[in-house]
Amino acid sequence: MKADLHIHTHHSGDNKQKLEEIFLMTKQLGLRAIGVTDHNTLKGSLEAKESAPPELIVIPAVEVTSAEGHILAYNVAEDIPRGRGVAETIDIIHQSGGIAVAAHPYRMWSGLGADVILHNRFDAIEAINGRNTREGNRKGMLLAERAHLPMTGGSDAHRAEKIGEALTIFPDDCHTAEDLIKAILDGRTHVEGAGRGRRETLRYGSRSISQWLGRGMKRL
Repeated sequence: MKADLHIHTHHSGDNKQKLEEIFLMTKQLGLRAIGVTDHNTLKGSLEAKESAPPELIVIPAVEVTSAEGHILAYNVAEDIPRGRGVAETIDIIHQSGGIAVAAHPYRMWSGLGADVILHNRFDAIEAINGRNTREGNRKGMLLAERAHLPMTGGSDAHRAEKIGEALTIFPDDCHTAEDLIKAILDGRTHVEGAGRGRRETLRYGSRSISQWLGRGMKRL
């Protein structure tokens, strides 16, 4: 079964994507599960879980801004405080019943990098991200192999048409969010997707710099 485990809504503050658009696109693509991973808030994820069509599994999730970079927290029951160190953030995620996944490891603005990931207790690595460069995704997959950690994939979509550009493939015997989490921990997933080409990377870089300056040079 196909899942996109990294999707943002208007609750992230850097886009206007509505749940209705997300649900329509997931149906068109035949996705069976999603992770709504807004920046530092569970609001979008909880709303998605309440209003999703019955055939779509929604994993409660949030993209946490740690002191060193972004961490995806899946299956958590509450917001995870931002700005803490990586080790402390992972501990809080685990205490909340969730798993900690290193998001887009090699992204310039918000990736954690190999050294931080290898020296902390991550449960998995986001090896493929739709907004990464193709080289960044290649390195992400090699890092997951080096760390002997499971892989996840997600589009990091801020617009509906980007949903599905990177995916996590789960066994077909997964029927609940808990089944999906167990499959990740058991290493029963694989990933699909490519990443951004050179032209899109240049547009993305310009847009990211503009947004970063607009935020007063602060991470989301």
